[in-house]
Amino acid sequence: MSAPSQPTTGFNRRTTTTHRKTLVAVSLGNILEWFDWLIFAQLAAVISVQFFPADDPGAALLNTLVVFGVGFFFRPLGGVVLTALSDRAGRKVGLIVTMSLIAGGALLIGIAPTYSQVGIVAPILLVVARAMQGLSTGGEGPSVATYLAEAAPPGRRGIYGSLNYVTATIGSITATGCVLLLRELLTSQQLSDWGWRIPFLLGAVVGLVVLYLRRHMTETEVFRESVSTTGAVKSPIRELLRHHASKTVVLFILSGLTGIWYYTFASYLPAYLAGQGMDNRTSLVASIISLSIFAISLPFVGILSDRIGRRLLLLTFCGLAAAAVVPIFALLETTFIHQIVLQTTALLIFSLFGAVGFVTMAEQFPTSVRTVGVGLPYALGVALFGGTAPYVLESLAARGAGSAFPWYIAALAVASFIATLSIRNRHTESLSATP
Repeated sequence: MSAPSQPTTGFNRRTTTTHRKTLVAVSLGNILEWFDWLIFAQLAAVISVQFFPADDPGAALLNTLVVFGVGFFFRPLGGVVLTALSDRAGRKVGLIVTMSLIAGGALLIGIAPTYSQVGIVAPILLVVARAMQGLSTGGEGPSVATYLAEAAPPGRRGIYGSLNYVTATIGSITATGCVLLLRELLTSQQLSDWGWRIPFLLGAVVGLVVLYLRRHMTETEVFRESVSTTGAVKSPIRELLRHHASKTVVLFILSGLTGIWYYTFASYLPAYLAGQGMDNRTSLVASIISLSIFAISLPFVGILSDRIGRRLLLLTFCGLAAAAVVPIFALLETTFIHQIVLQTTALLIFSLFGAVGFVTMAEQFPTSVRTVGVGLPYALGVALFGGTAPYVLESLAARGAGSAFPWYIAALAVASFIATLSIRNRHTESLSATP
């Protein structure tokens, strides 16, 4: 039986050159978002003494990490405000606004005066920049996911959707590689004095290029058809909570698991192992290798989902996460090989969500609330569980109960498995149809 036909997308009707430019505009922006997000964390120790009193480096670092947390605080706000804008004014408008915030936040950090130059104004500017980055992060991912899902050719939403985490991982790898390169080329004093500004200024320049490309993108035909038929919804959030509350709760639970899993095994693991005595550079190189394998696997999982559906892959992710997390932590040692094997295993498990999670979320909602339907539960789940993962792990370890952390993740995986049972397979349906 042939799959139901899907509407022709903007990609199908335009030239190959325009098609490629659109993919570059969407993908490069998502790379930059994750690059900016991670580069701040990896340079936190260097940045701290620039924006806070340098006479107490420990307090300065703590304050900078608090500022890093400001981004997580504003992320759910971006997941509400900017995604609602995307559902009201269009995907293109949403992507332009998020990129303006990404580029603006990077530029502000790159040119901001230091504490020794302007005093308390310096950390205030840093907080404003991180708030901009938090807002943009909350809106960028869901807007990219929705655009890719609606613009993908029939039968290829899975592979197009896999670009979300492919580009996110490229951004993370680029950030890590950039920090390693800076430490190789510059002395510690040069890095502290001015070298730390380079990645942010580079990010601002790339952001302006992406902004130009996005201004010349076409709106998705699915959105144009929806607006011409029924008009745009005045309050997408109210519409979402009134008519799709149960779906929102299900995706919030699943997003909580994905947030804590990804941040634990993709972002925080090198820092955790370095704290356990492993050489920091060795740990970062191992992480780059694992992330690269993970990124390569994603399109293949996306292709598979276009053939067999997404629900089974998501259930498999939850089940494997519940079963594997405790053994992974038990076998984890501060060696190069152990890290590569176990981190790669964890990330390949995550690929079952990473390739199809966003597109599955997009498929659960009608066009009028699709972006906010992705953004709100994802931002809340990631902020509540992913953003607190390092704090929970360190707090448990300080109390001598560090072994409880993987059980905490396992419990969340079981809850996510149960919640995911209610998710519908819509991989063969048109996104113009009412779910």
